[in-house]
Amino acid sequence: MSMNMVGRSVIFVTKVGSRSTFELTIKNNDGTVKDLSNTTQYATGKWKVWQPNGTLLINGNIAYSDRPNGLITYTLGSTDTTSDKVGVWEGEVELKDTDGVISEQTQSFNFIIEESY
Repeated sequence: MSMNMVGRSVIFVTKVGSRSTFELTIKNNDGTVKDLSNTTQYATGKWKVWQPNGTLLINGNIAYSDRPNGLITYTLGSTDTTSDKVGVWEGEVELKDTDGVISEQTQSFNFIIEESY
């Protein structure tokens, strides 16, 4: 069962079976764009979506599309939007340094997977 834990200002919506690419601008706490040019501090990243019980539904690698302007992308994989994952979930992006330690986490967003008709 899905549940909308808390309304978020950023919402991503997709359909079962979709292989869409999502783009997100990473921002500082004051709302300005975060420069992600430091490839030591921001070496890799994960797009994470989970159920209220903590079960991860998506844990995929992001791509940096425009580091100076804080832009990252995530392309859905074949197992990300299966019919058993339909619901309204919560997600975030984790940016990691070269040691694999989280250097930045975004604010949570809603991630909705809808039935495909």
